Amino acid sequence: MKRFVRTFGLIGLCALMSACSQIDTGNVGVERTLGKVGAESLPPGVYFTLFKSVDEFTTKEVSFSLYDMTPKSRDNLTMKDVDLDIYFKTTPSAVPGLYVKYQGDVVKHGDIVKGGTKDLVIAFSRVSREAREAVYKAIAQLDATTMHTKRTELAEMVRSELQKELDANDKGAFVITAVNVRNLLTDPAIEAAIRQRAETDQAIEKKRKEIELAKAEAERLIVQAEGEARANRIVSESLTPALKEIKLAEIHRDTAIAVAGKAGNTVLMSPGAQPLVPVR
Repeated sequence: MKRFVRTFGLIGLCALMSACSQIDTGNVGVERTLGKVGAESLPPGVYFTLFKSVDEFTTKEVSFSLYDMTPKSRDNLTMKDVDLDIYFKTTPSAVPGLYVKYQGDVVKHGDIVKGGTKDLVIAFSRVSREAREAVYKAIAQLDATTMHTKRTELAEMVRSELQKELDANDKGAFVITAVNVRNLLTDPAIEAAIRQRAETDQAIEKKRKEIELAKAEAERLIVQAEGEARANRIVSESLTPALKEIKLAEIHRDTAIAVAGKAGNTVLMSPGAQPLVPVR
């Protein structure tokens, strides 16, 4: 009899344990009783589920990738390959309402992330669909030839557009935490245009610097010429008639001495004048 009671007790304990569900940290639970979904999300803990069920949804950051997109840019050129990573969180208090609204749009975390968990992700198809649309809208606002220089700007445009679209139907239910542009390839023709544009920009920059250097040199010469002209004008204005005669005499004297210093030369200061120096 005691053995029967002990066995029955063990069976009852196992039944009670199997009727319990545990919600891990970073997740919330959604309670269903006879098909009716509870209005409040359940925080992490252990719950008795003998007469009800509790589904566990992750509210931790979830990432997924978008591959092989071929959107058109603002200059009407088709991108060859665009790949992005999207990171988002689900607001814990919004999970029950989302579960009612998107019961057919529930996937396991491990199905979208390699090495992921068995936790459930709500409305993943909607988030990924809106993310793809946000990428196409953002790229349509940028030129293909310069897009590779604006990865940060493109990522922010996608994040902002995706957040706006998600809030339009489920305000505050999702938070887009980050967008990473991993791959941004154009077709070979566009790549050639990008290289040509870069070379043209470099040539223009080189010519611009040459013009600036030439302008600076011209300005220097003008300043120098103005300075010399001003100096000559000052000297000219400072010479009186008498001083001019003295300066002229000094020039004649210095010239005569230089010429007379050579053998065989005779220097006359004026017609009929005596030699300034003796002739040898």
